[in-house]
Amino acid sequence: MKRSTMMGTAVAAALCLASSFCLASCSAQQPAQPTQPTATGTAPAVQEELVTKLITSDGGTKAVTVETALPGPQVPATVAGQVSRDGAGCITLTADDGTDWTLLFPSGTTLNGEAAELPDGTSLAQGEQVSLDGSRVPADEGVSMCLNYARLLSVEKAAASR
Repeated sequence: MKRSTMMGTAVAAALCLASSFCLASCSAQQPAQPTQPTATGTAPAVQEELVTKLITSDGGTKAVTVETALPGPQVPATVAGQVSRDGAGCITLTADDGTDWTLLFPSGTTLNGEAAELPDGTSLAQGEQVSLDGSRVPADEGVSMCLNYARLLSVEKAAASR
């Protein structure tokens, strides 16, 4: 019985040593491959950042304004729904289909009390039914002060809905 245990231990040790050698040789670094010359020319365009400004009312309502032209191609959108606020106080729109949009307002927008007042004089107050024309904006962590910075709508024109 002792002999088979000793032999089993010896076999196990040999297998362990062999597998360690195999692993070491398999993980050895391969010789460096010669690098291929890279193409010369203009570098790819750097994606412009969305430059925003946060306006906060005394009551805690937050409006995010876009201070520069939107980067990249624009995806036009018209969304109807009810103006509301998210848990962080940012002005949002709950669309008629239930989708929540964080609104980005044009530069020059102000807060008049708790309502956003666009540069053209249009006012958006919480609870109002509105139709908004604008552009969908890709998710932007620069708007992370609002709870939903993945679904953004840049407002260009607003009208009261009936």
